[in-house]
Amino acid sequence: MDREQMRERHKKLTQEGWERRFTAEEPRLSEMKEVYESLGLEVRIEAAVPEEGQECSGCFDLPELEERYKTLYTRGHVSDDPDESDEMF
Repeated sequence: MDREQMRERHKKLTQEGWERRFTAEEPRLSEMKEVYESLGLEVRIEAAVPEEGQECSGCFDLPELEERYKTLYTRGHVSDDPDESDEMF
């Protein structure tokens, strides 16, 4: 996927209510996916999307690193009602 396709995909996800959180690699992606899900948010992991205005984006141009980095998106809201979001009690 080239940069323009990645940016178009990001725009589409944003229009669908997804919010970009960060771009990283494992194990951080899986850890944060669990955290966001525990807060009651939907989580989606997509091909890495360079941040707008990001000065350094060379990693996104290297084929061997292209698959390592992913962008994590969330959608939804964190519930203020403890009965709704905390299954432990």
